[in-house]
Amino acid sequence: MNKIEKLINELCPKGVEFKGIQELLYKKIISTVSPPKKLIKKYYKDSGNFPIVDQGQNFIVGYTNDQKFVVTSGEYVVFGDHTEAIKYVDFAFAQGADGIKILKVCTDELNAKYFYYAINNFYKKTGKYTRHFSFLRKTEIPIPPLAIQEEIVKILDNFTKLEAELEAELEAELEARKKQYEYYRDQLLTFKPLEKQNAN
Repeated sequence: MNKIEKLINELCPKGVEFKGIQELLYKKIISTVSPPKKLIKKYYKDSGNFPIVDQGQNFIVGYTNDQKFVVTSGEYVVFGDHTEAIKYVDFAFAQGADGIKILKVCTDELNAKYFYYAINNFYKKTGKYTRHFSFLRKTEIPIPPLAIQEEIVKILDNFTKLEAELEAELEAELEARKKQYEYYRDQLLTFKPLEKQNAN
């Protein structure tokens, strides 16, 4: 029996309650956060003090130095209302353009990172270009005791870290293979030119 199974047997032997996102909002367990201002794309910079997060698939899409656009540092789940991209953000950032909902956990009943993982698992993406927040509101997620949430986060974070390390190793391996291929290609396709005969 693993640690999570032991915790479930100890802390919630009768099962775990599921709650809809709408209920979590209504009970103020989570809330939506409005940015001070939204930054339009033409003002994105390649570098700056504050990263910009929008509803695109890329995690960071640009930077700004303008403090008046910045959402203060905290733990947020950013939901792309059109794209259904789901991001966990734990730093100060600027909201890029329109189309995202910023969710923040307001009580110690819910771990913010667990909330992110749960949405990723239980929200069913439609793949259509429409407003999706109404679908997210109907999504139900399990709310086990906090100790279980924290253990789940620890395990999933370790997997995410391992995945990133393996990806980096794979990229390094691919780069080494590419250089090896180029070396042998150059060796195999290098020939001494045929000497021309003197016409006498």
